[in-house]
Parts: sequence; C-alpha cells; structure tokens
Amino acid sequence: MFTIKLVHALESAEYTIELFFKGYIANDVFGFYASLYEVEGKLRQIGVTQFSPTYARRAFPCMDEPYLKAEFQVRIGHHKDQNATSNTPVESIRMKNDTYYVTTFRRTPRISTYLVGWTVHNFIPERSRISENFKMWTRDSMKFRGSMALNRGQEIFSALQTWLSVKSPLEKVDQFAIPDFNFNAMENWGLITYRESVVLHEDGITPTKIVLNGLTTMAHEYAHTWFGNLVTPEFWNVVWLKEGFATYFQYFGVSIADPNLKMMNLFVVDCLQPTLLADSDDHIRTLNGRGVGNRSSIMATLDFVSYKKAASIIRMTNHIIGNTAFQLGLQSYLHEMSYQAVFPFDLYRHLQTASDKSGQLPKYLVVKDIIESWANQPGYPLVTITRNYTTKILFASQERFYLSHHATQTDKSGWWIPLTFVIEESNTTFDRINTAAWLEPQVKNAIIGSLESNSWVIFNVQQIGYYRVNYDENNWKMLIDYLRSKNFKKIHAINRAALLDDAFNLARAGYVNYSIPFDIATYLIHETEYEPWVAAINNFNFLNHILASSPRVQQLFQVYANHLLKSIYRLLSFIENPTDNLMIKLHRELILSTACSVNNIHCLRKSKILFDSWISTSEKRISANLKSFVYCAGIRVNDDNDWYTVWNRFLCTDLHTEQELLLNALGCTKNPQLINKWVSIRLCI
Repeated sequence: MFTIKLVHALESAEYTIELFFKGYIANDVFGFYASLYEVEGKLRQIGVTQFSPTYARRAFPCMDEPYLKAEFQVRIGHHKDQNATSNTPVESIRMKNDTYYVTTFRRTPRISTYLVGWTVHNFIPERSRISENFKMWTRDSMKFRGSMALNRGQEIFSALQTWLSVKSPLEKVDQFAIPDFNFNAMENWGLITYRESVVLHEDGITPTKIVLNGLTTMAHEYAHTWFGNLVTPEFWNVVWLKEGFATYFQYFGVSIADPNLKMMNLFVVDCLQPTLLADSDDHIRTLNGRGVGNRSSIMATLDFVSYKKAASIIRMTNHIIGNTAFQLGLQSYLHEMSYQAVFPFDLYRHLQTASDKSGQLPKYLVVKDIIESWANQPGYPLVTITRNYTTKILFASQERFYLSHHATQTDKSGWWIPLTFVIEESNTTFDRINTAAWLEPQVKNAIIGSLESNSWVIFNVQQIGYYRVNYDENNWKMLIDYLRSKNFKKIHAINRAALLDDAFNLARAGYVNYSIPFDIATYLIHETEYEPWVAAINNFNFLNHILASSPRVQQLFQVYANHLLKSIYRLLSFIENPTDNLMIKLHRELILSTACSVNNIHCLRKSKILFDSWISTSEKRISANLKSFVYCAGIRVNDDNDWYTVWNRFLCTDLHTEQELLLNALGCTKNPQLINKWVSIRLCI
C-alpha cells in the first residue's frame, strides 16, 4: 500500500501525482505474469495480465476498486522481435535503440482497473471474415485453429450488439488464446483472453460439446462488453449484475445468432437444474452479498450464485415482465448508466419503467420487491401443490428446499413466486407462459383455483421459475400414467426434464419415496429428446456413484438403467451420419457414455475395439464425439503399457482440447500406482 502524508490540507483543485515504482513479473497466473509454452522443445513465454478481481494493484499503483473508473493510456517497452497489445489500438511505436521499442496505445474510455490489460508476445493474428478489427491471436503452431471460434464469435458479438442497441465504444476486439491461464476467459475490454481449449479447435478432432462450450464462453465474455465493462457493479458484493447477465447471455446470445441451436432449452438442463442442486445446501450465500470486503471474500463471490443462480433469476424476470419490456428495460439501463458504477436498484428502476409501459406485470407488484426476495435470502423455494379431490380445490404452499430435508429448519424464508401451470384437459399449451397467480412471501399456503379431479396439473411451465415443485401422490400417479401413454410428448420436453429432475431430487432429499422418480423414469424407454435425458442421466450418475459401495444394489440399478437406455442406445448407436445436427451429436455422446458407465456390455466391447485399434497405430482416429468415453473405457480395462502409450501421446499432443481428453482418460485406470502418478501430474499441470 502506498500512503501519501500531507503537510497541510489541500485546497480544492486538480492535482497530478507522478509515481515511480518497480514491479515483478509473476508466475502464478495473476497480475502481470509470464505464460509459458514450448516451441520445438524450447521454452518460450509471453507476458499477459489477469487483474480481476483485485490484482491490478500488483502491476501498477492504483485505486483498485470497480467503482473507481479512469481513463488509462498504456505505454509498453519491449524487444524488437516482440509485439505489444492492449485494450485500445496502437497510437505510436518509438524505437529507443536497435533492439528496444516503446509502444503507446490510445487512451481508453473510463474503465475499472480490473479491465485494464496488455500482452507482450510473439503470437500471430487471424482476422475474421467480416472485420479486420476482430482478431484471434495464437502461438504459431496453433495458426488457424481459432478460425471457427473467431468467425462464429463475430456473429454472436454482432447479434448481441444489435439486440442491446448499444454500440461498443471500442473499435477493435483482440482475443488471445493463452497456453497457461487460470480461468476459462477474462473480459479485459478490447483484449479478451481465453484458455486455449476454449477457442482452439480442430474439425474432426475436437468434440462437439467442447466446441459448443467454447461458443458459450465467448458469448459470456462478449456480454461483459455491456454488463461489467460499460456498466459496472459498484462493488463485488453485487457482482451478479455483470456475471449473472453474462451467464444469461452466453446462452441467449448464441440463440440470437443461431435460433436452431435451442440454447434456452439447454440453459435449463445445463445451467438451471445443476444450480438448483448446488443451491440446496444449508448455506447463507445470497446474490446481494454480505460481509464482502477482503480479497478472500471477494474471490468467494465468483461462484455459482453470482453466475448461474443470477442468470436463472434474470431468465425468470424476463418472463415475468415480458420479452419486450425486458429488452427495452435493459437498453435504457445501458444507455443511461454507461461508464458508471451501479447498484441493483438502478437495474430495477429501468426494468420497472419498461414494465409499467407494457402492462404485463400487475400494478400491485414491484420489480424491485420481486427480485430482492430472491436476491436477499439464500436458497430457493419448494412449491408444494395439493388438491382436494372432492371439492376440486387446488392449493399451493412454499418453503425453502433443503437437500437435507430432515434437518432442523428454523428459517422463515419467503419469495414472490410466479405460478404458471397447465392442466391435462385445457386448451393452454406449454408454449404460452403466463403467470396465473403469485405466491407472496408472507403467504405460506394459498388457494390457486379449482381443477377436475381426473386431470393432472403441471406447475412451472418450461421451468421458468427458479423453484422445485412437489405434488400430492394422486397427481404424481396421474402424471406417471400419462407419461407412459402415447401422448407423453404433449408435455413439453423441458417439463418432462423438470419432472424427472424435481422427482429425483425430492426423493434424494426425503420429501417423496424413490418409487415416484423410478416410476416416472420408466417412460424414458420411449423418450427421444435430449433435454429429458440430460436431467435423467444427471441423477442416474449420482445414484450409480453412491451405490458403488453396495455392488449388488448397484448391479440392479444398472440393469434398470440399461433397460431404459435400450431404445435410444440403438437409435443413436456408434454409427455417425454426416448430416447429424448438433443436438444429435450431443445426444449420442451423452447416451453412449452413460451406457458404458452403467456397464452396457455392447458399449464396453465396442469401445474397447475402437480403443485397441487406435492404440495400435497413431494414424488411427477415434471419432471426436466418442473420445471422452472410448479413451476412458480402454484405459480402465487395458494394461499398464497402454496407459503409458496414452501418456506419451499426451506429451506429443499440441492441441489443448486433445490434451485434456487424454489426461482425463488416464485417470480412469484401476492401477493404484498409476492413479497416484496421475494425481501428481494433475497437481503439477
């Protein structure tokens, strides 16, 4: 810390402080650090920055707080054979002597210190097809491996900019694939940095799932252009104002650019449902953080709550006030609050104004009150639907959902909960999502309406609300019977996924008997959609893992799981078609990898054949979307020599996505000595 002691009080005026300081280039991936990589067996390095959240102070004296914004002009001295890149375009390059240059960059807009960035490097650029100012920089051996990500990324960036109706004030976007990077990516304004495996891919080599994850990561960083860079949270306790929106737009942004990908369906099974599980523990973490001040507490805010839970609440808010009001509210928020630091109330104010104009939200409801009920208390509600089958009355109650249901619970949590539902005999479809009623925070039990006794009801249409739903036993039985009928697809695929995920987690927590989710899951023998299978398999993986200590019970469970997988396993099979779309590719990898994990004999045998063919000669290739489980299945049953063969191929592989697949597979060995070696390797990399 640098302290200035004054002899006397200063008069009101503008002052300039000039400081001379020395810093050190670190090697711990924070601050200004050296990232290492090899070229023809020789160690090379680049200098790169990672200042978020509190590491700019390592590189230069500054008031390192997000709300203290300033304009920065960066000058970097470097050797003649090096390039320097920073947030803004180069203003000038001055030669100090024959071997040393000083590059000066244009002054930045008003930005926070954690967004300042620079690199000193020998990387080579690739420009997108659309704009020469949109670039991907890589080490020479990775030239053109970033082409696919670069060009699809430009489409996503443009789609976001159009939807938000706020032009980015920086005229260029440099993107760097860093060999040695702690996070997946960092949104330095105008200078985005990525882990290599996020953006460097090779057609036919890199699995579809990794490519898609790379696109969503890029969309996340692009969204920070507006949420975080242009409009910045006042402090890290409300970091969800940037990370929640970036997580939401990493799905929605890709869906704008390519609606056929159904990214908002994937949001439910990839983001919302895993977040509900993580948020089920007895914790006190809230969106509007408490006690955030020192470095460790600031780092602790960068968790699933600020990212995925916030994104889920944002998605729910969109549907509460309507798509148009949501879009116009965000556009107004970004326009008015540009270059400023904001509190949640600033967001609420703009959403409220847009909502008032649209009229979708009833006048007695306030956007601030609704969101704050989710942002200021931990966890989320379980909505329990009970029915009086004589009077036909429908009741709804709320309580906080705990994974340890039988633990003593004394909290008095309450939320503003939007209730949406579809009944069996109604003309309402699952595609029209209208809030039918509200559960108020202070109301624990309410009458919602009436319903014929012989019809099922499903609440939380398309799982728009951030909550779980439980039903009385009769309604569960009617749903089970309907799912087993030929009409089961009249229930939206997302709600089929929600029924599976809610039922298995309710049973896991002790709210219902396990017979309910197991009976629901029997319909899966006819299921062909991806999302319900993701929800089911997430829960199957948990059960398969915990039953490992009871081999006989685990074997019975695996017989059950293989029975359900039988039809979809045959449908997708190991045979790929060049016309397969992205969802089919994702689905195939999911189903085949699960079949192998529950000891499907055909899957294990076929995987071993593929592995043995690949291990016998390096010219053989395993299909990109089969690698994740074929590598593992082969390592698990083959001998130590094959383990070392895979290890040597890892050492000879330059593409990071392939390195990660090989390294993960090495951990599948059953040899205790090799497991120890693998753990040591993982700790060193």
